[in-house]
Amino acid sequence: MLMVKASRLMKFLLLLGLTFIQYITLVAQNDKDVSYYEQGFDVIMINARSTGIKGTPFLFDHALYGNITLKSGKQHERISFNIDLLKEELIIQGEGNNGQPLPVRNWITLETLGEIKREFGIEMIHAKSKIVEFIGEWEGSRIVALHSKKLVKPSSTRDSYSPRQFDTYTHAVSFYRISGMTQVEIKVNQFVKEIGGNEAKNLIKANKWKIEDPVDFKNLLQALQAK
Repeated sequence: MLMVKASRLMKFLLLLGLTFIQYITLVAQNDKDVSYYEQGFDVIMINARSTGIKGTPFLFDHALYGNITLKSGKQHERISFNIDLLKEELIIQGEGNNGQPLPVRNWITLETLGEIKREFGIEMIHAKSKIVEFIGEWEGSRIVALHSKKLVKPSSTRDSYSPRQFDTYTHAVSFYRISGMTQVEIKVNQFVKEIGGNEAKNLIKANKWKIEDPVDFKNLLQALQAK
């Protein structure tokens, strides 16, 4: 009888051990939470690579107000909006404080309100419809900025003594020159050197512009065209 009970106990302990191993394996695969397993006085901690997310997939940290023009010609004025760069969608806030954000269909232009005017629209970039920011025109070509965001995850697992680390949305901007059906990516510094030379260099220095910033790049083009 004692041998039977011992055998059952061993099977139970073996099953318990296998269950624990499966639990630990499952938790280790979770890269968003930090989980703990306690047994008596022993504490086993399974650390995830990240403990949260920094940033958002949206272009702006906070919603802005703007005027939106639809393909039908109808215009919606002073609308709270943002741009989801992962989904390539213009988002507006529904009516009421608890209104759900809604994607806008069939729009052609968006202009922000406030002191700094920024204009957005739709262009074909690499055979795909993209939301772009209009920078200006140069010698019959349209200059646009293409914004993008990517979620970057930590490359190593954090130990108990390391500071918290996060999955982080990173923002990148590329610039294109569009002529008809042709889109060519441009390197801003080289482009500015070719079109403005020392004059552009002096304007950038005097105004402390960062031409990789679409707003400052637009200001530079306007200043060069005004000369």
